[in-house]
Amino acid sequence: MLFFVFSFLLAAIVMASATIHIKQLSVDKCPSQYEANDLGVTLSEMHRAIALQELDETEVRREESLRLFREWIATHPHIRRCRTDALFLLRFLRARAYNLQAAQTTLERYLTMRQLFRIWYENLDPTDRYMRELGENVQGCLPLGLDASGRMVALVKVRSYDVTRFNCYHLGRLQHMLFEAFFDDVAVQIAGGVAIVDCEGATMGHFVCFKLSDIRNFMDCLAHALPLRVKEVHIVRLPRIGQALGNLVLSFAAEELRKRIFFHASMDEVLKYVDRDLLPIEYGGKTCPEEITNSLKQRLSNKRDTLLLLDRMEIDVEPYAHLWRQTDESDVEFGMEID
Repeated sequence: MLFFVFSFLLAAIVMASATIHIKQLSVDKCPSQYEANDLGVTLSEMHRAIALQELDETEVRREESLRLFREWIATHPHIRRCRTDALFLLRFLRARAYNLQAAQTTLERYLTMRQLFRIWYENLDPTDRYMRELGENVQGCLPLGLDASGRMVALVKVRSYDVTRFNCYHLGRLQHMLFEAFFDDVAVQIAGGVAIVDCEGATMGHFVCFKLSDIRNFMDCLAHALPLRVKEVHIVRLPRIGQALGNLVLSFAAEELRKRIFFHASMDEVLKYVDRDLLPIEYGGKTCPEEITNSLKQRLSNKRDTLLLLDRMEIDVEPYAHLWRQTDESDVEFGMEID
């Protein structure tokens, strides 16, 4: 169940992110000139304050951290190819509050994770027929915009996903495509995100479509390999059939994350945390689902080349493969077909 939560948390930034010039990036670990694609991004006063207060980010510290991070990548004995542009590296630095060593460790695990679990992470192509249908027609995730604290809010409607048509690998690839499409946005890097997960109408099929080894490895990746700042997760109207499985998933979550997950019997309880106006019209708010879906479609189209470029990054996985417990060979089968 929590797999659905994080699948779409980052999509909330689509309504509020700064406009960034789309440019073909490189995976050369030591380029002749580094891409300073953070310079054209203007932070709001709110996000500038959050960056300073929560991350201790200053212009001097940002530039020095990027310099040291790039030098480390250039001489890394196991990293063969990797993006080194500013926005890519800042996702790791900000997720770890500028603890450089922690950011470096997260990057190593991120690169390893992408190669060990290729069925989840490779070919994140928005023109793929399954990804296109899930992203454009299902409307299971609605990015709602910024809340009063500058955080990004997304609504996930679990019932929208037909698990008789889409298997766990389709949903997993969709999750990571959305993650990667929005990882470089400064709003989510700095302020983090809030997810509202509406479980009304969810069936047993939704709760068992992911194997336990899938969920366990995903939670490990979430804690140690994905540069996320999850601020709150609100799970609403969880049916009884999902409670035991939900508790099992929570057992895999890191302690800090468990403190940020809340369960509610109704949407009215969620309104104590989220502005009603952010919600879709069907929930009594002012957001139009069609407009959000169209914005998301355009975002993915603009990001397609960058998404596909990720498959060219490479690390020697042997020193890091032990970090994940691979009890099921199908979880890490290379080149598995999912059609």
